[in-house]
Amino acid sequence: MPNASSPADAISVVTVIGAGFLGRQIAAMCAASGREVRLHDADPGAAEHAGAMLRDYLDTPIASGQLSWDLDTVLTRITPVHDLAEAMRDTDLMIEAVREDLATKREVFRAASTANPRAYLATNSSSIMSAELRDCVIQTDRLANLHFFPEFWSRSMVELMGCGETSAESMETLREFCESLGIYCAIVRGQSKGFIINRVWRAVKREALRVVDEGHADPEDVDRLWAFFWGIRYGPFAMMDRVGLDVIADIEDTYIAVATDPADVRSRTLHELVARGELGVKTGSGFYSYPDPAYTVPGWPRATTDDEGS
Repeated sequence: MPNASSPADAISVVTVIGAGFLGRQIAAMCAASGREVRLHDADPGAAEHAGAMLRDYLDTPIASGQLSWDLDTVLTRITPVHDLAEAMRDTDLMIEAVREDLATKREVFRAASTANPRAYLATNSSSIMSAELRDCVIQTDRLANLHFFPEFWSRSMVELMGCGETSAESMETLREFCESLGIYCAIVRGQSKGFIINRVWRAVKREALRVVDEGHADPEDVDRLWAFFWGIRYGPFAMMDRVGLDVIADIEDTYIAVATDPADVRSRTLHELVARGELGVKTGSGFYSYPDPAYTVPGWPRATTDDEGS
């Protein structure tokens, strides 16, 4: 737990709303810091099965030494709670991690703030600013964005941005809370849609999709060139597949809704895949086919699938 002298000591009970891919990881990080964690999801089964899914997901980083956790102890601190009001009772901080849809998030924040007006309220949204939720909460001085990243053992960072009315005390408490999780907290100054990382990442996604939509390249060649240039394993299309193309489409729509550039339009390629239910890794197909996509071929990005069989 945090030191008694730390503002983060004010946060000993955390409620995570949304037991999906990232919500589960946020819950695990908070539990690993010694805190009591309540996990709520509109689908009770998602919260109930979160422990088993975390065990499978975290096995590799724990076995490799990237995480030095006693996973059994961590999981005992995470309690599925089916009723949202009960999940919010006496909690110090709520972190929302539901789908990237403003109407859904507004509904969550209204219910959470009504159930517990004194709690700090944070959205993990990667594109929606907490300022868009201000009229849904009672204490706007305790409202903020806390944008965590998946695979937190290798991306141990979070972006903290106020809602425009967040108090300096709340910002400091939330910053120290994040650092007590063992991750770096970057403060976003003012209001920035996409914050820091995703504002840059959104430009990469937009242009990668545009290159493909306009017929200049296919997704695999974009990724190969990206991997060559940066000396990394994943290109933008592989990364979108890993996030989930339905999530990517929702995020893109939030940007397009406020875009001023007439060329900033929905990607035909992306939305055709989503319409067919090809959502990436989680459905077995997207820009690539799974479980053995081209970018896992030995020697990628130079090697091709034909090279593998030769």
